[in-house]
Amino acid sequence: MSDATHHDHHGFDPHARFPVLVVLGPTGSGKSRLAMHVAERVGGEILSVDALKVYRGMDIGTAKPTPEERTRIPHHGIDLVDANEKFSVAQFIDYAEPTLAKIVARKRVPVLDATAPYYLKALVYGVDRGPAPRPEFRDEQEQRPLAELHAQLKATDPASARRIGPTDRKRMVRALEIIEFGARLPSEVEQWGEPRADYRWMFTGIRWLRELLYARVAERGQQMFDNGWLDEVKRIRAGSGFSVTSGKAHGYRRLQQFIDGELGWDECVKETIRDVKTFARKSMTFFKSFPRVQWLDVSSENEIDRAATYLSHELKDMLAQCGVERPPVDLP
Repeated sequence: MSDATHHDHHGFDPHARFPVLVVLGPTGSGKSRLAMHVAERVGGEILSVDALKVYRGMDIGTAKPTPEERTRIPHHGIDLVDANEKFSVAQFIDYAEPTLAKIVARKRVPVLDATAPYYLKALVYGVDRGPAPRPEFRDEQEQRPLAELHAQLKATDPASARRIGPTDRKRMVRALEIIEFGARLPSEVEQWGEPRADYRWMFTGIRWLRELLYARVAERGQQMFDNGWLDEVKRIRAGSGFSVTSGKAHGYRRLQQFIDGELGWDECVKETIRDVKTFARKSMTFFKSFPRVQWLDVSSENEIDRAATYLSHELKDMLAQCGVERPPVDLP
């Protein structure tokens, strides 16, 4: 990467792959805190792997980094499209791949703050390798009752039926599509394979006891309402409005129901917090299936901060192997 002759005494390997830290975990787990602390210590830049932070104007309800945080550490993957536009995994990959390459070209460490399991899996392991989508087939399946879809999946591929929840229509339809048009059953399609070989991946996950995580989620949700989340939704609706994807985001959907008179305020708050807890639980279930993750079981933010120091040491060792020096980690 850089002038090998100056770095031989550090064991510099000209073929060493540049490290990328992936911090994964459910919403409200303290990922962003860990990502910020590590990025500050090792000269990193943060790439947000989040399906909602991509929308401009959706700031409060997606817990975007503050302007001050963005000044301290460069952030990427935020404010890419307007709230009335659709955004897909493919668009994310088209944005994220060159962004990663540019961060590394600057000899900075990419730190991925990952909330969206599908986006992360597609970026690191490649996209679903089954047959191409068949819109007509999907439209037909959309009309069928959930129980019927699940029964068919159970009959044709029991392993997939066990893995996919009976209410997860999107994944059930995709599994049935693979059965119908693919060469192998969904459960036989390689789930993971190897992570892409151009970087040295380091996966760290944050895990809380469920009750503690739910308490954090509820507190954060309440804070968002106090910080003017309702006004944010009104502002977007008065402007370009929401797309099908952004409008369904947890909280944003309930606040629109409140504005339209379909929900009372207390019910809106309660349903939103319940939705976010469900989202946290589902994403955690998916993240648990990721291989090679070093899980941090935490019960306080102090533990997250201590983990940041430890991870920074590890990353600096990896950087030295690439011939990139950083000052010692001396931050508290």
